[in-house]
Parts: sequence; C-alpha cells; structure tokens
Amino acid sequence: MSETAATVSPLSPQDQVMGHLIGVVQGRAVVCAAELGIADALADGPLAIQEIASRTGVQRGNLFRLLRALESIGIFRETSPEVFENNSLSDCLRRHSPGSLWPLVRMWAPAWGYWDGLADMAETIRTGKTTLFERWGYDIWEHYRRKPEQWTVFNEAMRCMNAAATPAVTAACDWGRFPVIADVAGGNGSQLVDILDAHPAAQGILFDQAAVLATAIPHGRIQKVSGNFFENIPVEADAYILRNIIHDWDDEAATSILRTLRMSVPSNSRVMLVEWLIPETPGFHFGKWSDLVMMTAVGGRERTRSEFATLLRRAGFELEDTVPTASQYTIVIGLPY
Repeated sequence: MSETAATVSPLSPQDQVMGHLIGVVQGRAVVCAAELGIADALADGPLAIQEIASRTGVQRGNLFRLLRALESIGIFRETSPEVFENNSLSDCLRRHSPGSLWPLVRMWAPAWGYWDGLADMAETIRTGKTTLFERWGYDIWEHYRRKPEQWTVFNEAMRCMNAAATPAVTAACDWGRFPVIADVAGGNGSQLVDILDAHPAAQGILFDQAAVLATAIPHGRIQKVSGNFFENIPVEADAYILRNIIHDWDDEAATSILRTLRMSVPSNSRVMLVEWLIPETPGFHFGKWSDLVMMTAVGGRERTRSEFATLLRRAGFELEDTVPTASQYTIVIGLPY
C-alpha cells in the first residue's frame, strides 16, 4: 500500500462538529467525577470498580461507563479489566492534592451559575442581557451571598486557578520601583504577599470587603483597608493591582470601578490590570472562550488591547503598556491623566 493510500483522511466537517458536541458531554463527565469524589476514593491506589462504587455510594455499572469514557480521554487509568487508578489528570480532581482543580471543576456543576448561564447563551446573545440574572432576579454575587457554601468553593477555585499565575505576575514586572503597592479586591492577598516577599523594601495595602480581609494571609508589611470599590477606595499607593476584577463587569460597571479608583490615584502612580488579553486576530485563544462564560454567567467580558484602552480613557487613564507574563495573564498598565 502506498504512503498516500495509508494516510488517514482528515475528519469530515460533520465529524468535527460532532466532536465539539461531544466536548460538552466530556466536560460534564469531568464535573460528575469531581462531584462523586472518584479521584479521592482512588487516592491510595488502584481499586476494582465494585470497591470504588461502594466508597462513593453509586451504582457499579454506570460508574464503569463513566470511568471507561473518561479513561478514553486520558483521565484515570484502567490498570486491568475494571480496575482503575488515578493519573496526573485525575489527580487534579482530588480535593486536597497538590495542583488540585477540584473547586474550579465543582463550580461547573448545575445550579452554580456557570452551567446554567451557558444554557441561556442564545437568549443572552439575542437580548444583550445576562438572562441568568433575569431568571434568578439577582446577579451571581448575590447568588453567592445567599449560598455561602458556594462562595467558599468559589474563593478556593480562584486561588487554585491562580496559583501558577501568581509567581508569573510577580516575575513579569519590576515591582521594586513602587514603594507602596495596593491590591484592590485582592482577596486573601496571595499576589501581594508574593510581590512583597520578592521585594523586601516595598510596603503593601490590601483593599477588600471586611469579611474577605478576615481571611487574609498575615504579613508584617501589609496594611488592610476595608471598603466597597464602587463607593470609595481610600488608598494612596504607587501601584494599584486589580487581578481578575475588571473582567467580572460590563463596560459601565468596570468604568465606574476605575473612576472611583481614579479619585485616589496620585498622578505619578500606575494601575496594573491583570487580565486575559484577547488578541485582535483570528484563531484560537482561551480568552475568547472565557469571554463567553463571562457574558453568560457573570455579566462581564474579556477584552482586547484597544478595548482596554477605551475603558481606561473613559475612567481618566491612558494605556501605557501591556506586559505579558509566563501565564495566561497580561498586565495592562494604566497611567492617570
């Protein structure tokens, strides 16, 4: 047989579309595995399917069907017939393993907002509204306030998602040129702590709601200031970090936050927005898909460089530079005018 004849033909357009539809099922199966605690049941080594079913309280036959499907895409490993163990991917589904993504995966369970929001995508695109909020009668932040157990997991998810990005953001800039660095809505302060540990002469200010500040990492060079970034940010610093904040909001709300900040920012300071930066070119970029999640479940958006420039200008800043990091994030630097 000739080399040409032996070459596998590319998938047809129909098969490619079907593959994308199966991707929806694959994502739901990953979430299901986390919901059931399968990877945690396998934490100490391989188990037969009956023992896994017993430990997780599920039906043996259907569990095998789930694990067979997940194993086919590289999650879990079947070591012998109907005996499974964890691998590097399923380890990410263990709740307390190093590099765990368990909280992030759990957020994609039904009724947490993200999955439901995607179900409303066509209506959101049709109306221009985050129709999930219309159905609930409130936004996702109120949803989490009403469900504190979900709020706890959400915060864990943000920490695990950003664990690798934190040192990358620290390494991307010469933060040492800023004597005082404020982290606005900085959560437990992990990014600020990492920067200060790398720059012993710098001082830090962590600004967030009082309840959030109560969970902050203790640090001798961090002053904690509580407040609401829509109302007042009474903080004077040389650099202001907002990591993963602006993408949570539409242009009107994001401009409001930045205008509130502008009232406190000295003329020689910098605003450092740590965000996805969508390229203004065709082709795959993870931020283009994250943008659909922000649109349907949060009411926010990911932005391009020119969109950030417009947003900053409306709030009293000029886009000075964009600095890539060794992570998914780019630092968008604003200069007050």
